[in-house]
Amino acid sequence: MTCVALLTCAALFSIGAAEAQDLSTQFRQHVRGGRYAAAEILLANPEVDPDAQDGRGYTALMFAAENDRPELVTLLIKANANLNLQNNDGETALIRAVMGGRVDGTRLLLMAGANVNILDQSGQSALDWAQQRNRPYIAHIISIASRPSVARIILSEKPVMLATESLEPPRVIRETPPLYSEGAFEQGIEGRVILKVIIRKDGSMGPIRIHESLDPDLDNAAVVAVSSWTFEPATIDGDPINVLADIEVDFALDMRRARQGE
Repeated sequence: MTCVALLTCAALFSIGAAEAQDLSTQFRQHVRGGRYAAAEILLANPEVDPDAQDGRGYTALMFAAENDRPELVTLLIKANANLNLQNNDGETALIRAVMGGRVDGTRLLLMAGANVNILDQSGQSALDWAQQRNRPYIAHIISIASRPSVARIILSEKPVMLATESLEPPRVIRETPPLYSEGAFEQGIEGRVILKVIIRKDGSMGPIRIHESLDPDLDNAAVVAVSSWTFEPATIDGDPINVLADIEVDFALDMRRARQGE
């Protein structure tokens, strides 16, 4: 290949890379401006990188989170945007949401599995910022998300077993924390929601039914969270089976009172 041809290829490559970068920049700007329809259209283009960062290290998700755009936060989560990227100040999208007091964005990021333990350049975590800025509700849901779930799984109907058979109950292998609603938190509502569900032998779940209600918002919070869980199925002698189970979800304002597998 001649020098001219090589230079031409290099130039075309540079142009293509610049165009892709421009699309990612446009996408980030649309998100920052809250233009959902335009952002959604651009995101469908495979050349757009939802995690592209600007000169300050900001991503589209950071802008969506700090500017109170929960619909765009949801769009980016569904696009598998990296939840834990940090800007030049070490801040994640979660930290930006917390600093701005953005309740919906904080909830969405926590339920998507954002890392609550990342520290920014000042050594502050999302929880530190919530406490420093006197945001008790946000601090509480971050505390919930940072701990193992207190939900219990109880088999409602055990299959008939022969003496030689060994039943192993289902086990949660991926969970989303059931988070307090802001209204229930402010009203001081505490208690337990019991959900009834079929846990299939492939680890998925059938329809979820509320067996014992606590509060409409907390009932919904429990259903939304548990519906995204995945399980290691129940087995008999190593063979997976379908089971009907009750899932008990406790909501406690003092996390120390939340039951932990008693």
